[in-house]
Amino acid sequence: MSLRNYIILMVLATAACYLSFFAVIYFFDPFESGFRALFFFYTSLFLALIGTFSILGLFLRLIFTKDNLVFKKVIVSFRQSIWFAFLIIISLHMLSSQLLGWKNLIILVFAFTLIELFFISYKPKKKQRI
Repeated sequence: MSLRNYIILMVLATAACYLSFFAVIYFFDPFESGFRALFFFYTSLFLALIGTFSILGLFLRLIFTKDNLVFKKVIVSFRQSIWFAFLIIISLHMLSSQLLGWKNLIILVFAFTLIELFFISYKPKKKQRI
């Protein structure tokens, strides 16, 4: 898949996710639907945020980095968009449960930073031939 096709597909998928997010907000009453409405709300928002941050991260990497391997930029931007979307969704859930404080937020950001540092520093071992 070319970079152009990837960007077009991500933009269309992200637009569909935002459309479903706004449909959930419009059609579901959180007091009557209960868990189902919250599940659709958080899932559609999570997928929309992944698409948005992935596209923005890829464009920023294309502008500001010198590396010629575009597929690495796509992988890193997609992975980091997942972490950032998780951070926002977990923060929103903690906020709705009245558990979000600055200490909890710092711990959450620190945990996701450690996970990302692991992925940045991880290098698979090469297989040895006998």
